[in-house]
Amino acid sequence: MKIAGSGYSVPSYKQQVHMQLTQGSFTNEEYTKFFSLIYSSGNPTNIANPIKDASVQIDIKTMGGRLTLYQNTLCEKLPWDIIDPDFDLDPHGYFDMYNKNDIQLICCQADASMLWLVPNVVQMRFIQSLDWDMDMDIIFKWVLTRDRPKGKEVVKYEKTISPPDLPKQSDIQKVLNGSANSFRTYNLYAKHLRVTGSGEVRSFEQEVDSVSADLVLNRADFNWWSFHDINSSDISGCGGLTGPMAVVMSDETPQGILGDTISKFSIWGLYITFVLAVGRFIRLQCSDLRMRIPYENLPSCDRLIAICEDIYAARAESELGVEEVLYWTLVKIYRSPHMLLEYTKPD
Repeated sequence: MKIAGSGYSVPSYKQQVHMQLTQGSFTNEEYTKFFSLIYSSGNPTNIANPIKDASVQIDIKTMGGRLTLYQNTLCEKLPWDIIDPDFDLDPHGYFDMYNKNDIQLICCQADASMLWLVPNVVQMRFIQSLDWDMDMDIIFKWVLTRDRPKGKEVVKYEKTISPPDLPKQSDIQKVLNGSANSFRTYNLYAKHLRVTGSGEVRSFEQEVDSVSADLVLNRADFNWWSFHDINSSDISGCGGLTGPMAVVMSDETPQGILGDTISKFSIWGLYITFVLAVGRFIRLQCSDLRMRIPYENLPSCDRLIAICEDIYAARAESELGVEEVLYWTLVKIYRSPHMLLEYTKPD
């Protein structure tokens, strides 16, 4: 917008925002307003992001190596609103403040979906390692898959069982050598989980509310492991499925390009990307524009170009005196803004 009676103009609001962004002169409050405007203009409405696939795995680890005891990919995902309200699956009210459309009951079969195919010689060596290795770990892991955010579709909940809750090493040896068929492990995992929009898995309850179970090695023509929850109330609502279960609340995530960026990198990632990276790049490109005006934004440079061509021609003809006169004439023109304007006026 030009000011009447003068050659100056007032930049528009968009131009002021661009200048502040490229020059890094925004205050913290202005940055907040700026990104709130971007967020609202992108309209990244939140949509449900349910669990699409679930699997569970239990490993045992010693100095002699790591073996997978139980692995199951046959898990059902039941919406919260179809579960019989007579089954009190949330006695502590962890999910009262959340949308019921975001809550699911994960129910897995008791029998593993993978056979126990570890050779006898390997089992015997592992049994021996339990004799001299006192540092035994049992690791429980949920693997959950969602559609968003991109790059973080698969999330994991992994817990290493505390030493007081571990079975005796002799009990595990008896199961592996065939003299027993099961051992018990306490507080394997938390059964109420929340999957955040950024892809983290968090538990609600304390250890006292965790799931404890018996791991059974079934021996027949083929060997396989089974998981049996010792608390029958844990598996209520799963029908005939008596394996691992969990109540999972998956946070809603924003949709669209802006929504994916925010859910994947958070608002601080968006700030760093656009302000510190893109803003700095634009600032470098636009810095010292006033110094380029005499070379890029003059009305007509035909006369100046003609002087340069005459300098080149004088040098080619070895007319060094003429070349020097033309050179200093060009320098004198550029040293005087008034002469520069006169020589660059359109014909």
